[in-house]
Amino acid sequence: MQVSEYASLGFATSSATKLVDAAIASGRVRGLQRVPGFDLIGAYTDPSGARLGLVRRRGHDVVVTPALVSAQATRASVRRLNDHLAHASVLLDDDAVELIVSVDDPTQYPLAETGQFALISALTLGAICVRADVYRDEEHFLASRPDDDRPWSSRTLVSPSVAAVGLLGEQELTARALVGFTVERAEPRTTELSGLEFWYGVGRSVVPLAFALPAGLDVVPGNVVLGTFTLSASSGLWERA
Repeated sequence: MQVSEYASLGFATSSATKLVDAAIASGRVRGLQRVPGFDLIGAYTDPSGARLGLVRRRGHDVVVTPALVSAQATRASVRRLNDHLAHASVLLDDDAVELIVSVDDPTQYPLAETGQFALISALTLGAICVRADVYRDEEHFLASRPDDDRPWSSRTLVSPSVAAVGLLGEQELTARALVGFTVERAEPRTTELSGLEFWYGVGRSVVPLAFALPAGLDVVPGNVVLGTFTLSASSGLWERA
């Protein structure tokens, strides 16, 4: 199944302007004041766990990015690539996983061009579905996956844009990644903003992460999910604000 990130989060997408207007009218938008170069750095956080990152440069329209509240945190060094994307080195016990992530709090990370990075002790990770296949369990996954997917495991976490940093322009990079995980917990939730249902859950990939799947899929604990997801990350700024 292939969907938009907004549909996977339970947001109506017929009009981005109406979505932003409704978010602001809800009173649930939190923002930072006096950020040089910006008119707005903020986020709408829905009670369901779905989130919208809101950024507006002076003289430009608001840019909205899909995001996901997550309690699944990991240690990472992070540097910002542009107003919406960051390069995160997720630090494991004896290794690191390099990811390009969409961030809802971009000013918390130094620009990569400065040569600096922020060491985040609890960077939260979420995966928002673009296209995914669901398998009954690990055995079913191993037996059923297409030949093209043979190299991938149920804990795959690969960010293709990492290899393109410095080669492609900033606007050509993407937070989309190939993600595989085993469902540990899943529950249907409904957004307050749009009144639409989606699946919110926790999965075990290389690292634990929250996930959002469209309501049209059926998932239960023990299922294996493999597909293309937009990776969402946050330093926890909006929970502290």
